[in-house]
Order: sequence, then C-alpha cells, then structure tokens
Amino acid sequence: GFKEKEKYGYGNVNASVHWRSILNDWSIANFSAGYDHYDYKYDDTEYRSEAARLSFAINQYFAKANFNMDLDNHKLNFGASTLFYNISPGTYEPLDDYSVIRFDKLQREKALETAVYIGDEWAVTPKLLVNAGIRYSMLNALGSRDYFTYHPNALPSESMITDTIHVKNGKIFKTYHGPEFRLSARYAFNDDFSLKAGFNTMRQYIHKVSNTSIMSPTDTWKLSDVNIKPQQGWQLAGGVYYHTPDEIWEFSLEGYYKKMNDYLDYRSGAKLLMNHHLEMDVINTEGYAYGVELEMKKPKGRLNGWASYTYSRTFLRQNDKRILQPVNNGDWYPTEYDKPHDFKLVGNYKFTRRYSLSLNMDYSTGRPTTIPAGQYYDSQLNKYQPYYTDRNGYRVPDYFRMDISFNIEASHRLTLATHSSISFGIYNLTGRKNVYSIYYLEDANSIKGYKMSIFGAPIPFVTYNIKF
Repeated sequence: GFKEKEKYGYGNVNASVHWRSILNDWSIANFSAGYDHYDYKYDDTEYRSEAARLSFAINQYFAKANFNMDLDNHKLNFGASTLFYNISPGTYEPLDDYSVIRFDKLQREKALETAVYIGDEWAVTPKLLVNAGIRYSMLNALGSRDYFTYHPNALPSESMITDTIHVKNGKIFKTYHGPEFRLSARYAFNDDFSLKAGFNTMRQYIHKVSNTSIMSPTDTWKLSDVNIKPQQGWQLAGGVYYHTPDEIWEFSLEGYYKKMNDYLDYRSGAKLLMNHHLEMDVINTEGYAYGVELEMKKPKGRLNGWASYTYSRTFLRQNDKRILQPVNNGDWYPTEYDKPHDFKLVGNYKFTRRYSLSLNMDYSTGRPTTIPAGQYYDSQLNKYQPYYTDRNGYRVPDYFRMDISFNIEASHRLTLATHSSISFGIYNLTGRKNVYSIYYLEDANSIKGYKMSIFGAPIPFVTYNIKF
C-alpha cells in the first residue's frame, strides 16, 4: 500500500508436468502441459461512499509436444503447441454497504492459439553452422464480442462468414494466422574468434496495455479480435565474439535492428481501465528499435565477473491518416522502455574456496515520462485538470543502484548429505532514492507533481540456501 486506505495486491499460480522419452539413439520426445494464472486487485477505501475494488485476472492453459532428431550433420527440431487464453479484463465492485459505486464487469475474452514448427541446425562445415526454421501459428478469438456492437444495422444469419470473421448466434469468431521465419548462422574462424548473424519474423496475439502514469501493477492485457490485429515484426541481429587463448577473458560486440507493426498504444485522453470498448481508445502503431551492446567477461580466477554497456533506442509513431489527433502530431516518440544508456558491473572476489565478496552495480538512463505543462478548470468536474505536454517528452532522473554481499559457500566434502551456503548483504548500498514514477495531486487551486521512490534506503538481507 502507498497510502493507508489504498491497497494493491497481485499474485501468480503456476503448475506444469513434463514427460521426456528417449525414442532411440538419435531421437528424443518431450511432452508438457500446464496452467498459468496472474491476477491483481486494487482497493480504495479513502472515502466510504466511493469504496471500491478493481481487479483483473488472466488464465492460460498450454500443451506442447517437441521432438529432436540427431542425423549426422543435421539436428532436426519439430513439434506443435496449443495455448488457451481466458482473460477477465476487469471487475469494479463496491466494498462498503454505503458505497455508491455500481458493480461493473467487462466481458471475458477467450482465444485458442495453436502452432506447428520445424527447424534444422546444419553443420555445413566444421566452421560454418546454419540454423533455419519456420513456425506457423493461428489464433481463434472465441466469440468475445457481440456482433451487433460492430454492425448495429446488420441481421446476421445463423452462420455467416466474411473473410476470416465468423458469426454464429450473434457472436463474432475471428481467425488470424501466418508464418514466422528464422535464419541464423555462425562462422568460427578458429577456437577463439567467431561471427554470428540472424534474422527472424514474429507474430504476437496478446497485447499489453499500459499507461506510464500508473504507479502500480495495474497493466492489462488485450487479445487480438475483430478490431485489433496481431502484432508483427522482424529483427536483424549480429555479433562478434572473442576469448583469449587461455579463456581468462571473453569479449563480445552485438547489434540489432527491430521493426514493429500493429503495436498497440493508446490515444490521447484514453480510458484504459474498465473500458467496455477499449478498441475505441487504442491505436495500431508502428515502431522500430535498435541497439548495440559491448560485454567483457572474466569467468576464471580469484577476481571474476563481467561488465556490459548497452546503447539502445525504441520509438513509436501513430501514422494512420484516419486518426484526427495522433499522438505527438504523428511524429516519432520514445516508448516508456526507451533508456539509451545502460551499464552493468558484476564482480566477485574469492578470499578462499568458501569465502567471497560480491559487488553489483547498475546504471541506466531515466525512462521517458509525460508531464503537464499547465492546468485548466473543468466546470463539469468542478476541479482543476492538468494539460499534458508531448507524450514521453521528458525523463525521470537516471537510475543507479549498488549492492554488496559476503558469501560463505558450502563445504566441498562430497560425502555430506546436504550442502548449504549463506550470504549477508546490503541492497541499494548508497541509499539512492531512484524514481519509480511521477504522479500528480490536486492541491487547492493547483496540481503538484511528486516523485515516488521504492526502496529508497539501504536494505540489509540474509540469504540461506541448502542443496540435497
């Protein structure tokens, strides 16, 4: 809770079963099935007359079958998968007998995603390795909306088909499908130096809908349906890898470029929570991302660890000519994940085989945010409202954190039934108040902004591990 009468709760439940069978000397079969669940709730009891709870839940049931075959210079991998989505997009309910809040619940969304795939890892020569594959996926949106919502003047028959839109009993059944390709190669000049490159295409049928001003785990997910297309994109990546002959030092330089289509973003002034027609407030957006990472590792020796620096950018644009007021007038704008500079350092020093000291340091550019440029008085709401600047036109302060720990490893005697280890440390050693979000509150005749930090102080911890 951020305040006494504002409480947030969220949790996960996961279960799975896996069966592996060695069919013969050159083939293996893997089968798995399971269930994933995530939910959150937000309780606001500050005013008894408006006490209410907002909740969201997503359930997934999956099954997979995968086969691997080792055939001389080829390693084949093929299989199939299915995933059933069952989403409760939102429930809003009163928490007090005196609350005037009306119960409201969004219609459930259900869909079935299926896919088949095959891939081949081909050792063309001792130095050249090629990996190629194709995956064909399909989503069936299972009548999540009423037909008359979109066609109020239509009189559908018992079964009507328009392209891949099926209508039955007044319900819409939408189907999307398409291939995904991947191709990569590695060329090793010698045992120490190699080059890698790859290209792949992607399709995603579930969309995360998030507002950067929300400072809690209240993101929601939206399935593709008759109005919302799947996200699609492609990515090109490559890298150079080298390690010294004694394998004490490892170096790598990697770069990538990614293109996205039909990425789901919200329009200005959109209502994201408890919106029965969310498709009216979100827009299919195009985007691109690129970056380069330099990494150095020292895996051996009394002093070991790694350091990396990444420069990356991610931008979006709403360029649909049918949109009257696109975000930022249709210009490119950074996403909430756009953090150009990122530096990480992990170091370990072993005093003996059992005692060591670890240091972790993390720095990154502050993420983009949207701030108000002024305010105006809303006569209908009888209060001042903020007037916002361009989306993601500003940034929160840069992020920096340092952690330290002293580790006592398990005894190396092989005859012991159990091996245990313990670590004593401090999280956020410098006590930096990293800004998690910026929020705004009405104060008399003005709106004031506040920075909110989580874990803005050094936090000691003790970790104990036991292995059987």
